[in-house]
Amino acid sequence: MIKYELVNFCEFDKYAKKAYSLIHNETENKNLGDITLVNEKEIADFNMMVGGSPCQDFSVAGKGEGAVWTCKDCKDENGDDYQYNPLEVHYTKRDKCPKCNSTNIEKTRSSLVVEWLRILLEKKPNLAMYENVKNLVGKKHKYFFDLFIKELHEYGYNTYWKILNAKDYGIPQNRERVYLIIIKKELDNGKFEFPEGFKNGVRLKDVLEKEVDEKYYLTEEEIKRILNTNFKKDTYKNNTLSICNSLLNKKCNIDFLVADYRYDEGIRIRKDNISPCLSTKSISTSLSGKPLVILNGRLRTLTPYEILRITGFDENDLHNIINKNIHINQIGKQAGNSIVVDVLYYILLELYKTMPYLLEDIKLSSFFSGIGHLKKQFID
Repeated sequence: MIKYELVNFCEFDKYAKKAYSLIHNETENKNLGDITLVNEKEIADFNMMVGGSPCQDFSVAGKGEGAVWTCKDCKDENGDDYQYNPLEVHYTKRDKCPKCNSTNIEKTRSSLVVEWLRILLEKKPNLAMYENVKNLVGKKHKYFFDLFIKELHEYGYNTYWKILNAKDYGIPQNRERVYLIIIKKELDNGKFEFPEGFKNGVRLKDVLEKEVDEKYYLTEEEIKRILNTNFKKDTYKNNTLSICNSLLNKKCNIDFLVADYRYDEGIRIRKDNISPCLSTKSISTSLSGKPLVILNGRLRTLTPYEILRITGFDENDLHNIINKNIHINQIGKQAGNSIVVDVLYYILLELYKTMPYLLEDIKLSSFFSGIGHLKKQFID
């Protein structure tokens, strides 16, 4: 097996940093905290970096602002605060507004990728991995992504990227993400390819708990609330009315069905019996955006155990988090933010097959916005 040493990790959220430490058996003292306050010249050296900036500004579900910085000291032609893409400014001049040289700059969450680049440039690890929502390479944000890649090449790295779906790597969740592999040019032999997907037959039903607390089943009031959805499409309206009425009348004869609920669409059926993509609201007070299952004629949400299972965490990970009284809402948020462990495993396996020297004596720094990264012993 190949092992690694965690040099540090960077997590701002107080619940996520606790869960991260429990899962990976690491002290919270290794947490760097707010990445914007990290002095890249003072932290310990590392030769591998994994990371991902907060995805909300790139995701379809988020605000979609992208990596925009706003100068609070000068205006554009319309009299609004001047906005610009920080990656359009060369990294040697990035600390000042390109228009007025002010340092009074407001940054979006996803522009934290620039902070990630700042640390990578200083430490120059042999290998880095970056993960984010697939919308990062969509029409709206592709220009930003191309600038990101261009800057990495200027640092002296080769890059490989691809959209991979967790459902193609043994996990019953429809979760598409962009994976970017970053390798020092002088160490890259050009042989790396992303792992091919496979079908192992595992479906959501296979990872459900056998006994579930009554609180996860929807009440009549919640079902009636779904019936009041402002439907956008007749297909979802018909599905929702049919399912909810049969549930309310105690005449639902569905043995098993996977779905999710959107407040403006209704219940959407997953015919492949794979969970819809987890969001940061996968366990919350709101029903919208939650994976739902109908099992033996009753409708319920997923439990914390089930949510962590379809993100690739094992039983020890589940017990470590849940038994330490971390609130279930936080578990859903962390799973929604996390990389899927199994996808990362198969990427690393391909790297090991083609360039095993990159995975020798690993000193790791983890900048994921979430709780997943490498396992303590991650390749057999």
